[in-house]
Amino acid sequence: MQKRAKSLLKFVAIIMLLFIIFCSLGYWYLRNTIYSNDEIKFTEEQIEEKVKVSQYFNQAFQGINPITGSIPSSEVKENANTETYKEQEGVTNILLLGTDGRTLNENSRSDSIIIATLDNNHKKIKYTSIMRDTYVQIKGHGEDKINSAFAYGGVKLLTDTIYRNFNIKIDKYIIVNFWGFEDIVNELGGIDINIKEYEIKEINKYIGEVDEVKSPAIAHAGMQHLDGQQALAYSRIRKVGNGSYERTQRQRTVMTEVGKKIMNINPIQYPNMLKAVLPYIKTNVEPIQLMNYAYTAYSMGNVEFEGLQLPANELCEGKIYRGAWVLLIDKEQNAKMLNDFIFKDKKYDPKNFDRKQVQYIMNEYSNRE
Repeated sequence: MQKRAKSLLKFVAIIMLLFIIFCSLGYWYLRNTIYSNDEIKFTEEQIEEKVKVSQYFNQAFQGINPITGSIPSSEVKENANTETYKEQEGVTNILLLGTDGRTLNENSRSDSIIIATLDNNHKKIKYTSIMRDTYVQIKGHGEDKINSAFAYGGVKLLTDTIYRNFNIKIDKYIIVNFWGFEDIVNELGGIDINIKEYEIKEINKYIGEVDEVKSPAIAHAGMQHLDGQQALAYSRIRKVGNGSYERTQRQRTVMTEVGKKIMNINPIQYPNMLKAVLPYIKTNVEPIQLMNYAYTAYSMGNVEFEGLQLPANELCEGKIYRGAWVLLIDKEQNAKMLNDFIFKDKKYDPKNFDRKQVQYIMNEYSNRE
């Protein structure tokens, strides 16, 4: 009996050792073969392989048999969600960039610049739109519109520009072009948007601009369900209402609706969701980390969505400056507004800012013309 017990113990030890080696090799594979610290862009074959590995590990740790797919009990499955993904503590900022390129690799302008903030301290998701005509200092290029930074030096120069002008460091980003955005909205099943009467004509002008098969035109005002082409057209219009200011509001509205859709996805579906989305984006965030972000939002429950426009209307002046239409800004006060909103959860109040300082800065610009 003693001999049998020793043999059994030895067998169990070998199994445990093999399991540890298997997990270690799997982790090494995920870190070094699939992911990198630089920009991540996958071929279809790599995405397929990544999702298979991701699903295998998720199932193994969720108590789901990775071979048969059987689930022992709903209790195991529910408990597993919290074990597989990790909530992100504190405040996480991700730069979301929408480009006007037809592909993800061509040189293009950052047509939409949004800082997405996952604030687990206050259980909120925040979107800060940076106006593309904001006049800033760009390293190696002097002063120019902020969307030129992306054209000059890609996301690296753009994040450097945001840090230099607004004192906020962002090291995570997701880039999507117009046509990728359409597909992502379609993958999520569309979004619900309240269309205003004066927006209809402009929206219809952009629907399916370069697509062979176009989505239906918007026929009436009011709340309605938009597919990818329609949502993109809604996000792009800026010649009605309050111009570019209202345009950034539309983009924040669309991002809020997309965020709500993602939050309603059960964590068990994250690998499939990721497989559907990855072909349309460029990012330096590891796929498992993207799923952690989604899980954090999912765990918040009734999360609040809040938006901010940068620069604030009272802290800038739009004018023709040196031959181009730009937004001249008070960098110091806009930076304070941004950091208060993101890290201190303080809403912008024009009464708390110095209008005289803004006027002084505008006069300085006039003197330099």
